[in-house]
Amino acid sequence: MSRRLGVGLAALLLGALLALAWWGWSRGGLALLQLNMNLC
Repeated sequence: MSRRLGVGLAALLLGALLALAWWGWSRGGLALLQLNMNLC
């Protein structure tokens, strides 16, 4: 039981981390693109 709970918790954590990484990358990527356009 506790093992299944641990696996579920790990999957949830991984999913949250992936969502956060994607959100941060999309925001950072757009900001970086804008910065590049300003520099060029």
